[in-house]
Amino acid sequence: MADYTTVSAMKTYLHITGSAHDSLLADLVTRASRLIDDHCGRWFVPRAETRSFDAVGPHISGRLLLLDADLLSVTSVVNGDGTTISASDYLLRPLNWPPYFGIALKQSSGVRWTYTGDPEGAIHITGSWGYSETVPEVITQATMRLAAWLYRQRDTGGEGTQVEVTDRGVAIAPPRLPLDVTQMLAPYIRLRIR
Repeated sequence: MADYTTVSAMKTYLHITGSAHDSLLADLVTRASRLIDDHCGRWFVPRAETRSFDAVGPHISGRLLLLDADLLSVTSVVNGDGTTISASDYLLRPLNWPPYFGIALKQSSGVRWTYTGDPEGAIHITGSWGYSETVPEVITQATMRLAAWLYRQRDTGGEGTQVEVTDRGVAIAPPRLPLDVTQMLAPYIRLRIR
């Protein structure tokens, strides 16, 4: 996974010159980026992959297949019986803009979600997955703020909480993110479908 800011940007943000803390900052940028992914339930850069879905279950409502991650574009949709579904036979939801949360089979297509053999992992969607093609500026700012907060935790023990520092100098943060970071991230939290 890609990080949402750089060591260079962090050094500017923290007014650090020299390279003594570069390794620590790189680790903290990665940690902050993954904490943001976990908090929001999504990632903010595209990645090409094939994701598999069960052919039966609560994530299928009639012709609509609800996806477990943000979808930016589709390369192929393979139904559970092994047939490739033509792009003219489905619509991405919501209409008109990504990220998409579902794939709806058109009524006129005559196609249904189905499977041969076992339904588990029978449907395969290949495409570009993620929230956006480029990292939103708010996410970059939240990453810098969170990485800076983690960086400061190594010296202070952190806002009245105990912070463990590993032998590599990486601070393992307390379970709560700073309030300003959670406020920045609030509009980006993905609704989870169970």
